Amino acid sequence: MRKCDAANGSADARFNDSTDEPAPPSQAKPFSSRDHGENPPTVFLVVWTGTADQAMEVVRYHYANYKIVLLSHRKLREGGWKGQVRALRDLRGEALVFFFQSLGDLHEPLLLAWSGLLHHCRETAFAESSGRLQRFRRFDWLRLFPKTVFAALADGMTFALSWILLQLGCWAKPRPMSRPAAENFDLDVAYLYPYPWHRPGPGGAMSHIRGFLGGLVEQDVRCEVFSGGPLPIQEFSSDVIPSTRQFFLFWEAAMLAYNLRFAAQVRRCLAVRRVRTFYQRHGRFVVAGALLSHWMRIPLILEYNGSEIWMAKHWDPSRFAGWLRLCEEFSLASASLIVVVSDPLRDELLRRGVPENRILVNPNAVDPARFQPNCGGRELRAELRMAPDDMVITFVGTFSYWHGVPVLQEAILRLFGEREQIALKFRLRFLLVGDGPFRAEMRQALREQERTGAVVFTGLVPHDRVASYLDASDIVVSPHLPLSDGRPFFGSPTKLFEYMAMSKGIIASNLDQLAQVLEHGETAWLVPPGNPAELASAIELLAQDPDLRRRLGRNARAAALARHTWRQNAERVLSRSKCSPVRNFAPAGSKAETRKA
Repeated sequence: MRKCDAANGSADARFNDSTDEPAPPSQAKPFSSRDHGENPPTVFLVVWTGTADQAMEVVRYHYANYKIVLLSHRKLREGGWKGQVRALRDLRGEALVFFFQSLGDLHEPLLLAWSGLLHHCRETAFAESSGRLQRFRRFDWLRLFPKTVFAALADGMTFALSWILLQLGCWAKPRPMSRPAAENFDLDVAYLYPYPWHRPGPGGAMSHIRGFLGGLVEQDVRCEVFSGGPLPIQEFSSDVIPSTRQFFLFWEAAMLAYNLRFAAQVRRCLAVRRVRTFYQRHGRFVVAGALLSHWMRIPLILEYNGSEIWMAKHWDPSRFAGWLRLCEEFSLASASLIVVVSDPLRDELLRRGVPENRILVNPNAVDPARFQPNCGGRELRAELRMAPDDMVITFVGTFSYWHGVPVLQEAILRLFGEREQIALKFRLRFLLVGDGPFRAEMRQALREQERTGAVVFTGLVPHDRVASYLDASDIVVSPHLPLSDGRPFFGSPTKLFEYMAMSKGIIASNLDQLAQVLEHGETAWLVPPGNPAELASAIELLAQDPDLRRRLGRNARAAALARHTWRQNAERVLSRSKCSPVRNFAPAGSKAETRKA
């Protein structure tokens, strides 16, 4: 992995005007500066990244004998900036602590430090899992003021210039996808991942990146990866282009500026090489691929997993909505081919005026060599102290909005409540793998089942180990929910295809693409979405019918091998982009092909 420029984006390099306390020694005894008696002051804690357990341990060390109140990061995010201002104004205590797995995850240090103008606590602090703490009190604002003024001016200029450029860019036309057959290229695909602050970890996005790049390997494609930070990939050479802007108030401004830096660096790296196409995953405030496509006259393939405008409106509020809209429109207007994972996304783009010949529906997929039966499940059961005759039901994924974890939570409570005899008879054990904004609430609701060992929360696990967790399972669940505004479900969950490849009994929601990929009673057992009683009944049904579980699992793996491997996924993209010879394949998600397999 090559680094195109020296990294200078750590929290230390960007921001050090604070009282910086080192990590506590591992055997150090916590201390308190004064005795607080029966009514200790309050410390408010917001877990930004990392786990609540880590955060509480660090904060208890630095604020011994204080009352610690955990605030919901999810609710703060959902409230938007106005809701966040109101929430901060209500805080009165000793400190407001923002906790991060690493201070490198701190994207808006100046803005958070100035939050002390809103809340009524004596200090604002940043903490990380190593135990290190940075404190900011009111006298620190004098030192922060010059940097803040400079950052505000830089942000203002960035927003003004980007508004003009994006307005003009939305009128751009995409480059033609077909290139002369006789033309020689040094590189078939330049894969772009311009996200300088993204920490790669387990999840659907990283699964897709690794899977698609693996599919390119199987197609003998010449590819090079350009990213904003290190990615856990070995398939191709990789160039890292970090962000170097040190002072900014809003990460959106830094991201807009980073697009220019990233595009300029990639252009410099490829100046003497002939590239057939760019490939970029669409994201919030990201237009680097569109810029490169126009600057270098090279077609852009845009992987579009959903509208950032819609997500900001319904899930994750965003500041600067006008710039967000322009970024998305510029990227869509510049893409020669837009790869979507579902029919609802294709229909959305058609309504937005994108020609159908520029859209490819290409569901997510799986690596069947990595996800296959008998790949470590027995050993994992022993590690988790699960008996061979326990009936293990597993959920893998993000504990978030449309993943259906509240429905799964209610189904578990039913099975250990009114249906307790069933749970005891079949020794039901639930294995919940992953993390997300709903995990803390779900863990609190199932604290009694977790105490008895009936429910196990694993947290995030490395993607290389996910297959062993699925192999340890008897039943796997995908209880996805319809979207809140009635729009068709547009997702293509990566875990769905990983479930299929493991030959396990699948219970999934009868919902849009899930129902297109799976067939009720043949490759999975489909239930009405959002219905905990039906989900509990389906778990009970599969728990008591091993023959049904085996038949569903066998058929599901056959379907995955026939239609849903990353090799086939990459092949469809390459065929449409004229990067490889066209091969024969059935339409994506064909049930006829599934039944034949």
